[in-house]
Amino acid sequence: MVGTTTGPAPRTVAGTTAPPVRLLGKGPRRWRWLVLGLAMATTGALAGVTAVDRLDQRQGVLVADRDLPAGHVVTTEDLRIVRITVADGVSVIGEQGLEEVLGRALTVPVADGAILPTMALGPDAAYPPAEQAVVGVALMPGRFPASLQPGASVSVVVIPENTEGIAEQENGTEAYAARVQSVEPSASDGSVIVELAVSALDAAQISSAAATERVTVVQVPNRGGQ
Repeated sequence: MVGTTTGPAPRTVAGTTAPPVRLLGKGPRRWRWLVLGLAMATTGALAGVTAVDRLDQRQGVLVADRDLPAGHVVTTEDLRIVRITVADGVSVIGEQGLEEVLGRALTVPVADGAILPTMALGPDAAYPPAEQAVVGVALMPGRFPASLQPGASVSVVVIPENTEGIAEQENGTEAYAARVQSVEPSASDGSVIVELAVSALDAAQISSAAATERVTVVQVPNRGGQ
């Protein structure tokens, strides 16, 4: 009878069979190495996250969520938080200052998407200033530019009345410098309600003329503070 083999004969040294080779240590030692490897990998990942976080210099700042006119009292619906990198010397209000901003009045208009500057809510944030007043004027189409926006500088043209209470269209017309606070549609006929920041000395005259529809608003080039 001829025998068969299923594999190579084990190597022998001096008549003995060579022991099998272990790729890993015995049970307890192998697990110790695996735990050590996992710990080192986790430490490396955390170090990488920390390094990336240190490179990210962005901070949360308050940004207008819509056009906000001067004199507007700020609410949570007016703002959103955006994370950006802020250059040195740029005036911003961080997200941690949200509670201090709410309920304060803006001293300048802030456009939708613009960063809320600290100077808009400084110690003199009360609005309007002592020498100014805010008046509301209802205007029909044709008495204001269709493109009129908050923050625009305008001349408020007032047509005086004659002795019978009828507006004189030809003589005695006066104009007053003002700044637009807000523009709101008032009816489907195209009329609007415009809030105007004017000199306190002119407020009574303008309000009286507005009540009898003797006011026209003309937009003029911006004049800095006015």
